[in-house]
Amino acid sequence: MEATKTQKEVHITILINMVPHHISCSTITADEIKHLADADSDYEVWKVVKSPDPEGQLPVDDFLVTGSIEVKSGDKFRVVPPGTFGAVAAMPQQLTQEIEQLRNQGYNIELYDESEMILLIIKEYSLPVGYNKLFSDLLLKIPQSYPNGKLDMFWTDADLHLQASNGQIATSVEAILGKQWLRFSWHPQKWNPSRDNLLTFLQFINRRLMQLK
Repeated sequence: MEATKTQKEVHITILINMVPHHISCSTITADEIKHLADADSDYEVWKVVKSPDPEGQLPVDDFLVTGSIEVKSGDKFRVVPPGTFGAVAAMPQQLTQEIEQLRNQGYNIELYDESEMILLIIKEYSLPVGYNKLFSDLLLKIPQSYPNGKLDMFWTDADLHLQASNGQIATSVEAILGKQWLRFSWHPQKWNPSRDNLLTFLQFINRRLMQLK
């Protein structure tokens, strides 16, 4: 008598360009998704985070998939020609990977296209003790030439201030994306594209915020 199977085969249904596809593994690569969609190898794969899917619009919460990704039934993906969503879709590969790494760490990231810059917003970024709030949205401007083009300055909620003072040095209010932001005119003294990146710049920001001045 044959032994009873103790494991059941995994059956997962994902939607690619709104077409259901059935797979038997909980991970899939961007290339495999392109193959299922019968798309060319240079097409882009976007994981749809919010529903309904805003077809033809710039993804805000959606993110570009370049490697492997864990999936579950009901997950949605878009496979689109390169450049469909403008500069954000054409982000430098290194930046795409770093954003995926931050999202995997639990950061809520939004992306916007502004001329030759990519605007990156981290929602509810944790602040050190000493400010009037525990969290603030954090905005960065990233040049399309990144990482050769360096990161410089950062922006927070306009109402952020020290508990002990209403003002801070080297700051000013600036309108971006239809709202007011507090700009920290704080500049890295050095930038080495082989060593410095989005992650090290966040460390730079944290050091500045912890100075409480």
